[in-house]
Amino acid sequence: MKLPNSYGSVIKLGGKRRKPYAVRISKLVEDDTGKVRRKYTYLAYFSKPEMAYTYLAEYNSGAVVPEHMKYSDSPTFAKMYEKWKKYRKSLKNQISDSTWRNYEIAFNHFIELHDRKFISIRTNDLQQCLNAYNHKSQTTISSMRAVLKAMYQYAKLNEYIDRDLTEGLVYEWTNSTEQIHDRYSDEEIKTLWSKLYQINNVDIILIMIYTGLRPTELLEIQTENVHLDEKYMVGGMKTEAGKDRIIPLNDQIIPLVKNRYDANKKYLINNKFGNHYTYGTYMDGNFNTCMGKFKMKHLPHDGRHTFASLMDSAGANDVCIKLIMGHSMKNDTTKGTYTHKTLEELLTEVNKI
Repeated sequence: MKLPNSYGSVIKLGGKRRKPYAVRISKLVEDDTGKVRRKYTYLAYFSKPEMAYTYLAEYNSGAVVPEHMKYSDSPTFAKMYEKWKKYRKSLKNQISDSTWRNYEIAFNHFIELHDRKFISIRTNDLQQCLNAYNHKSQTTISSMRAVLKAMYQYAKLNEYIDRDLTEGLVYEWTNSTEQIHDRYSDEEIKTLWSKLYQINNVDIILIMIYTGLRPTELLEIQTENVHLDEKYMVGGMKTEAGKDRIIPLNDQIIPLVKNRYDANKKYLINNKFGNHYTYGTYMDGNFNTCMGKFKMKHLPHDGRHTFASLMDSAGANDVCIKLIMGHSMKNDTTKGTYTHKTLEELLTEVNKI
């Protein structure tokens, strides 16, 4: 009988025994380098197999033995990544810092899986994440592929899983010559405003255009980080300069943010059922639908490109643009690494567009 991973097993012991059927569970023991070995513990013995399976089922429904890794204790996708990273960094053949930075970015592309139990993830879950980024370059997809394959090889080697799901995945990307990466024209922006709340989720596109946020950054902004009275939000990811940055709100989009704001919800952006959007579901069910209805050809990040273009055309302060967009200024010798701007200054600049 095939049982789920981490469920335990029933085995028949050799020799002449009055109770030959043993209920056995296991625990993965990890050493300081991240290497894992399996430790077995025998719970009980029975004369008939059905009695042993009944005991195992009852055990999994609530009984606790410290040595057993139950489903509830099995690692999430994020924890598995940390386990693999710890193991990989313990090896003599080291990966460069720049490659690790690419891996961290790739790992964050799977953000909707971070809290999922690793053993519960299916091939389709991974494929949806990859499909959501098929407009990206080969470099991006290659990094995502490398992270996935390494994680699944590590997990299989250490008996967290039985099968490597990466073997059936399809990896697609867009060549740089094919990428659109074009700003929304002034006429297109007017069209978006004219259809606000007539076509679902147009407001999300407008918020990105007027904040410079990446799609994933906007979708991950939590309600507690939205400060409507002070006209700013806190959010961002990907780089050190981009994480947890101040995002000033242009006066034009404050009503849009207010309309989305619900203090009882964890995230600012939710679907019509009140559930949090993941990047994949937003792309497949909303952004692409909007573009189709408007007959526009844009990528999700074009809102961010548009913001940069609008700010530049409006003569906004260069340092403010970089701070708002989360760009690093480490190599900016004219502005200096430690340049700071007040919220009032950021609001003044963002309201120039």
